[in-house]
Amino acid sequence: MNTINSSQEPLANILIVDDTSSNLKALSKLLQDEGYAVRCALDGATAITIAEAQWPDLILLDIVMPEIDGYEVCQQLKAFPKTCDIPVIFLSTLEDIFDKKKAFQVGGVDYVPKSYQSEEILIRIKNQLIIQSTKAEISRLNTELEIRVKERTEELEIANQKLHEEIIQRRQAEDKMIRKALQDPLTGLINRSSFFGKLTQAIQQLKKQPTAKFAVFLIDCESFKEVKNDYGIFEANQLLIAIANRLISCFPRSSYIGRFEADEYAIILYDVEQLEYIINIAEKIQKTLALPFELKKSNTYVNNSSIGIVLLNDQYQQIEPILEDANIALQESKVKNVYQIFHPEMTLTKSKGVSSTSSEDESYFKQAIANQEFIVDYQPVISLTTGKILELEALIRWNHPVYGLINASEFITLAEKTGLIVELGYLVILEACHQMIAWQQEHQINTKVSVNLSEQQFNQSDLIEKIDQILDATGIEGKYLKLEISEKVIANDPQYALKTLEKLQSRQIETIIDNFGNGYCYLNYIALTYLINFPIKNVKISIDSSNKFNNKTPEKNLSWDKTLHDMFELLINLSHQMNLKITVKDIESNQQLKYIKSLDCAHGQGKIISQPLRKKALEEMLLWTT
Repeated sequence: MNTINSSQEPLANILIVDDTSSNLKALSKLLQDEGYAVRCALDGATAITIAEAQWPDLILLDIVMPEIDGYEVCQQLKAFPKTCDIPVIFLSTLEDIFDKKKAFQVGGVDYVPKSYQSEEILIRIKNQLIIQSTKAEISRLNTELEIRVKERTEELEIANQKLHEEIIQRRQAEDKMIRKALQDPLTGLINRSSFFGKLTQAIQQLKKQPTAKFAVFLIDCESFKEVKNDYGIFEANQLLIAIANRLISCFPRSSYIGRFEADEYAIILYDVEQLEYIINIAEKIQKTLALPFELKKSNTYVNNSSIGIVLLNDQYQQIEPILEDANIALQESKVKNVYQIFHPEMTLTKSKGVSSTSSEDESYFKQAIANQEFIVDYQPVISLTTGKILELEALIRWNHPVYGLINASEFITLAEKTGLIVELGYLVILEACHQMIAWQQEHQINTKVSVNLSEQQFNQSDLIEKIDQILDATGIEGKYLKLEISEKVIANDPQYALKTLEKLQSRQIETIIDNFGNGYCYLNYIALTYLINFPIKNVKISIDSSNKFNNKTPEKNLSWDKTLHDMFELLINLSHQMNLKITVKDIESNQQLKYIKSLDCAHGQGKIISQPLRKKALEEMLLWTT
C-alpha cells in the first residue's frame, strides 16, 4: 500500500469516530497508507468539535457509541452551516434494514458494515470524495458564472445606457438637421424645399378630394436691395424678418408661409370658401406692408409689394404649372400695382423664340433631329485632389442653322412638351457610348461618361430594353455608363423607380442624383429615406453661381445669400454623413474652387475647370492627362 510523508499533500482529511481503539487503529493505518490525513475521536462530542473546526473532508462514523450515538452526531453536524456539507459514512455492526434506513434519514451518504473488506471501504471513501469534489467544483463554477453574469449585466447596462444616450444625441442631431433643412434660418419661415413639399401634399389632397379649395400667394416686396445698399446687410435682414412677421399676422395659423429668396415669399392658404376671403387677405397684406418699417431709428417703406395668386383645382397635377401661373399673376401685379389672381387669359412674354409650343415648332424640332443638328459635347469631372479627369458628362447642344449653338436649357422645355425629349435622350446615350468605346479601342482611355435622363425617359416602360440595345450595339460595358436623374423622378413613383434602379444596378450602371437638394421633396425625406433604401451612392450638388456667389473670400460669406450658403453647406455635410460620392458642379471661379475644397469635396465640375468640349478637343486633353 502507498504511504504519505510530510512533504506530500494528503489526498484528503478524514475523521474516524469509534469508541473502540482497535478499530480506530486498524482503519487509521489503512487510510494513512493510502495517503490520507487521519484524525480519530473516541466519542461524539470530540467528533463534533473537530468537525466544527472545518478540518475533515469526510467522516467515518460509528453508530453505537456511549452518551451520543452516531445518529445524533450526524443530526447535529447537518444542523450547523459549517458542518452540514461534510459527507458522513456510517460504520456499524448493525445489519438490520431499519438501521440502514435511519442512517440515510439523518443525513448519511453511505452505510458500511464493520465486516468490510479493505478495498471496499477505500472505494466507497474515494467515490464520496469524488462526489464532494465535483459538488465543490460545480459550486465554484456557479459562483464564477454568477460573478461573470453580474459583471456582464453591468457592462450591458452601461452599454445600453451609452447606446440610449447616443440614440438621443443622434435624434437631436437629426431633428436639428431636419429643422435646418426645412426652415429659413433668417426668418424662421419654412424654406423653398419645405414649401414644395407642402404644395405637393396639397396637390395629392386635391386628387383625393377635388372639392378642397386652396390658394397660393406669391409676394415680392422689391425693397431688399435698396435697403441693403442704403443701410447695410444687417438692417436689410431685419427688414426681411419684419416683413415675415407682418405676413404671419395677415394669414390664419393653418397657412404655410415660406421664404423663397431675398424678399420673395410664398404662402399656401387652406379652406378657401369664397373669393372675397382671398381678396380681403390680399388687401390686408398690401395695407400692412405699406406701413413704415423702423430701421436705424428712421422710417423705411416697402415699395411695390406685388402679389400673384393662384386658385388651386384638380387640374393642377404638378408644382411647376402652379408656380408658373403664380409668377404670371405676380408680373401682372407689378405692372398694375395691385394684387392679381391668375386667370387663363393672362400671358407672360417669353424672351427666347425657341420656347414656343406650336405644332409648327414641333415639326421644326423633328426636322432638326432628322438633319442631325443636335451634337454632343463633354464636360470633365475632375478630382479636386489630383486634378485627374475622373469622368465626363455628355451634354446635348442644338447647332441651329440660324441662331447658332443653343444650350439645352433653352430648348429642353419644348422637347419635353413635344415628347421628343425621349428620342433626344437615347440619341445622347448612343452617341456617348459610341465615343467611349472608340476611345477605349483606339487609345485605351477607360473614362466613364454620365448622361442626364429626363423624367419622361425614365418612366418609359422600355427604358431598360433600349439601354440594353445600346450596350449591345456599341459593345460598351455598363460600368462605364452613369445616368443622372432628379429627385422628382424618384419621389413621383418610388416603387417603380426602385425597380428600375435595381435593374440598372444589375447591369453595373451607376445612378446619380443631379441637383441634389433642389428638388420638389422634403430634403430630409429624400436623404434619409430614398438615398438609404435606393441603390444610389452618387450626388451632384450645384454651387448655383447664378445666386451672386462672387469673388470674395469664404470668410466674408462670399457675398452669397446666407440662406443659400447654409443650404449648400448642409447638403455637403449631409452627403458626407451618408457616405455619398459628391460632385460639386457649376464652379466658375478660383475662390469658389478653394471654398469647395475647404468643405472636403472630392470631385468638381464647372467652367473654371473646363468648358464643355467637342470630342476632338477632349480627346487631346484625355491623351495629355492620362
